[in-house]
Amino acid sequence: MHDETLLLHTDVGEQPFRALTPAVHRASTIVFPTVEGFQSRHSQFYDGYSYGLYGHPASRNLAAHVAALESGARCLIVPSGMAAITVTNLALLHPGDHVLLPDAVYGPARAAAEGFLSAIGVTATFYDPRIGGGIAALLRPRTRLVWAESPASFTMEVQDLPAIAEAAHSGGAFVAVDGTWASPIGFKALRHGADIAVQALSKHIGGHSDLLLGSVTVASEDLFRRLKDVSRHLGLGASPDDCFLALRGLGTLAARLERQTASALKIAERLRGNPSVARVLYPLLSGDPGHDLWLRDFQGGSGVFSVALHPGHGRDLAAFLEQLRLFRIGASWGGLHSLVAPARLDGARTVTPWQELGPLVRFSIGLEHPDDLIEDVEEGLARYRRGREAAAE
Repeated sequence: MHDETLLLHTDVGEQPFRALTPAVHRASTIVFPTVEGFQSRHSQFYDGYSYGLYGHPASRNLAAHVAALESGARCLIVPSGMAAITVTNLALLHPGDHVLLPDAVYGPARAAAEGFLSAIGVTATFYDPRIGGGIAALLRPRTRLVWAESPASFTMEVQDLPAIAEAAHSGGAFVAVDGTWASPIGFKALRHGADIAVQALSKHIGGHSDLLLGSVTVASEDLFRRLKDVSRHLGLGASPDDCFLALRGLGTLAARLERQTASALKIAERLRGNPSVARVLYPLLSGDPGHDLWLRDFQGGSGVFSVALHPGHGRDLAAFLEQLRLFRIGASWGGLHSLVAPARLDGARTVTPWQELGPLVRFSIGLEHPDDLIEDVEEGLARYRRGREAAAE
């Protein structure tokens, strides 16, 4: 046998091998032992293996884990959180339909509703995230989908999902929830009336800031197949290596969330008394507008919260954030390392304009010791305060 053939066909034999970690199969092509198996491969699209793009052992494994965590029947794994939102929209919305989204929705989801969905004939209306059952007044005959994001990723509004779901279902609409803030450990949207639970697995579940994945979990087989069909038409596949990393992250998710939530609560409580801080936005704090709903509906928290600062100049904000020793400036959350992200909300809302005059800053608390993080933030806020005081002289 020639070397070129040996390189491809040398067989080491099947040997038993078991490990605590799942195997990773990197494959575009899936082979079949018989002609009949190959010709019937499309029957395996929803539950088996027909082509690497449509599923592999790591994606099936991850989907089963996420579905169980979400208390759902089936889960679809896609390449990103935004892909999860897009698949949901395209599976449920058609030209002439109407969709409702909270005014505080994730920025790219808002842009997609105003641009992409509008271009294909879908009308989007934004609503006050604290509207609750009052959303019934916004439903139209062609309202097919109501989105919720709870809490909102920058301004932390907690939504009354059971009331929203009851009103939406009475009007014949599906309810989809982006629950990435708390992960399925902290909030199980399907138990509170949602039909669809979306996660950006890149964040808490991945947990190490090194992967991009999303999930869409549903309670019915029919809805799963609608989503899966759209994912096929869009050519959405999930990397087996990213799925492996997400499975690794699942193993430590509960422990990480517990530690990050405890640290975030300690830091948020400390910042409430800081002279540079106008308001701390964190549903776990008593007195927060979303605290009662969080107590009622959530099983856990998150290491993500925001602070509204007293007004200052751009250079003061830069002095605060750019010289932090332990926080990095970045847009995501849920990883081992603490992050900070400034937000500009002027003009970003159409129903509930943002009222705070100073900068809004979001923190994602990692696994560093909270006392070290407090020291770093307080030193940064002191720089911010000195800049404001100097400008006032």
